[in-house]
Amino acid sequence: MKLSGRLVLETVALAFFSAASPPLPGRPEGKRVDGLPQQGLAFLFFALAILCAAPSLCAQRIQLVSVRKYYTLSLSSGENGGREPLLREIFLYRFRNFGSTAVLPTYHDELPQQPYLEYRDSIDGKSLPVSRIGNRYWDYLTFRGGRSTELRTDTLQRVLPRDPRQKIDFFEDSIQWGGWRPPINDYWIVVDLGKMYASFRQAPAFGMGGAPPPTFQEFLTNQVTRVLPAGYRIQGSTVWWHFQRVYALQGNTTLHVEWKAWYR
Repeated sequence: MKLSGRLVLETVALAFFSAASPPLPGRPEGKRVDGLPQQGLAFLFFALAILCAAPSLCAQRIQLVSVRKYYTLSLSSGENGGREPLLREIFLYRFRNFGSTAVLPTYHDELPQQPYLEYRDSIDGKSLPVSRIGNRYWDYLTFRGGRSTELRTDTLQRVLPRDPRQKIDFFEDSIQWGGWRPPINDYWIVVDLGKMYASFRQAPAFGMGGAPPPTFQEFLTNQVTRVLPAGYRIQGSTVWWHFQRVYALQGNTTLHVEWKAWYR
């Protein structure tokens, strides 16, 4: 199962949009746990051995009931007095185990263009030990028999330029939601551009002159050059998707947001 870069076994699905408003995330919980390099190799071999049994176990016994994924873009002070974009992610996964208690290893990939400044996992509000091996963050997930479980991932990432000469920045994530007992009742993706928009209003790109501050729709049209997948909705300063009753077990899609880096 792969949860936006988190892997035990890969898959994805088709879905439909609802007209509901996006829910709001709670505050981050727990503390970051540093990697355990001395245990990394043994952990990796053990994890790979368990992967062979994971597909049927997840597909038959463990339902991924709902997913809420929140991405918040902001600007911070960078080197030489410049500004650089940061990406805060909060992922909430709710599972239901219809079988006996199971413990499965998973990993979450770090993308080269989005290096982590912070990374932590918690399950039902309790911090999980995390081991970093290369660009992967490994941990164990315990699914109690006959019970619901909530996994939370909190990260802070640095977004690097796509092409410094063109002043274009972007972030992306692989959205994969198969491999579990279907269906997924709700799958939310919310991208909050409010902080980026506020920064642009305060210090817009050259050439704005004495023009009035742009509306968010103007900012989205003129500065945010690409948003995928299609079918998103806009509420306030957020762009969001809502999938419901996901049954298909194969495929994937890419969340991609690209904008003009006026601050560089």
